[in-house]
Amino acid sequence: MRYTRPSFYDSFSCIGEACKHNCCIGWEIDVDDETAELYASVGGEFGKELSEKITNEGERHFCLQPDGRCPFLNEHNLCRIILTLGEDALCDICALHPRFFNSFPGREEAGLGLCCEEAVRLLLKSPDGFRLREELDDGDEKTDPWVEHLAEIRADLFAKLAVEEKPFSKRLSDCCKQMDIPALTFDLNEWIPFFRSLERMDPAWDLALEKLGSAAFPAHWEETIHDSRYGRILSYFLFRHFLTAKDSSQARSIFAFCALGTCLIAALDRADPLQSDEHVRLYSAEIEYSDENLERICAKLRERFAFESIL
Repeated sequence: MRYTRPSFYDSFSCIGEACKHNCCIGWEIDVDDETAELYASVGGEFGKELSEKITNEGERHFCLQPDGRCPFLNEHNLCRIILTLGEDALCDICALHPRFFNSFPGREEAGLGLCCEEAVRLLLKSPDGFRLREELDDGDEKTDPWVEHLAEIRADLFAKLAVEEKPFSKRLSDCCKQMDIPALTFDLNEWIPFFRSLERMDPAWDLALEKLGSAAFPAHWEETIHDSRYGRILSYFLFRHFLTAKDSSQARSIFAFCALGTCLIAALDRADPLQSDEHVRLYSAEIEYSDENLERICAKLRERFAFESIL
């Protein structure tokens, strides 16, 4: 088995009350069976509160307050479950967030979701850039030849994107050549209304798209993207999504999805430079965590660029 993580993965630690966008606000928080049994065993007033503030309607989850806050988030944005019972009492989703895991035959990959501002900081400020750390065990589980083929392609893409002294637009062009597709261009007059038609959660995302729509961009504006940070962002998107492709046509559409997301973030940064890191977090929260949005974007990209299955 091959275990793969970004080099900064183990450096992650929740920054708690210092976080400007608490993950205990605005998200439905499911409670797994094992943790529910633990909570049911808790006595006293806190045990009663746990029982009263968990609902079994649909997936078992905490009953959020009217303002979207978890009922166990205190006035300092600290978790009362941790303060009362310890970190081991957290439900799985709270204990693991913002980590994500992709499992394939003979391969497990884990990363940090960029819906978390601390994960964004680690990605963009890491002195190593975007690098992977791999570990092998002595198991003999068979790998999937297609997944390993994609992993080889992805490694070549990573190598091109890691040349941070080269303008990002040139690195993106080199990656398109490797994927055997034309240079990708994204007309913001087409894509901004499309993104505004998607499922949206945070009003700040609407405001960011509105500001982007009022900004002026030249033709082929993608060629003006130079900052090295966007190579890291595209590498992250490829790490999270590329190996999930089922065939070569899907591999191309996923690559285009990763490129589109990176270019959209670059455009948002250009429209409002002071919110650059926040644009990464907003995009991830609004797009990567919605299966519906992911599917709609990839479908439009397949329609727009007519990727053929010739990899």
